[in-house]
Amino acid sequence: MDNKFYFVDLPGYGYSKMSKEEQVKSGHFIEEYLQSRNQIAVVILVIDIRHAPSSDDKFMYDYLIKTNKPFFVVANKADKIAITKVDATTKEIQEILNPMHDIHFLPFSSERKVYIDSVWKQIETYIFDI
Repeated sequence: MDNKFYFVDLPGYGYSKMSKEEQVKSGHFIEEYLQSRNQIAVVILVIDIRHAPSSDDKFMYDYLIKTNKPFFVVANKADKIAITKVDATTKEIQEILNPMHDIHFLPFSSERKVYIDSVWKQIETYIFDI
């Protein structure tokens, strides 16, 4: 694009090998970052499509709802399940986290770049006005 926006990759919480103390510090850092940055156009919550949302996924999802920051969910690793199951699995994850369907949930594969166009279209809906 033209340097009008940046992606910021915040620390993960899933399968990291951080100690509990480091996880708490990371949690405080993420919270402070999200609260202090007025320039945030959209937050993308990345979860693993191969598993039901974890308690950490649910916690982060609920936290993002409370921040009133715009966000959507990307169900990553879509290349790791049968292509015929991707849409249904994404919908199952949405039913668990967002039964009202007012937040977008999109499949994605960072490894094979599958579904990249739909994710970019969603990002563009938030950044076009920057």
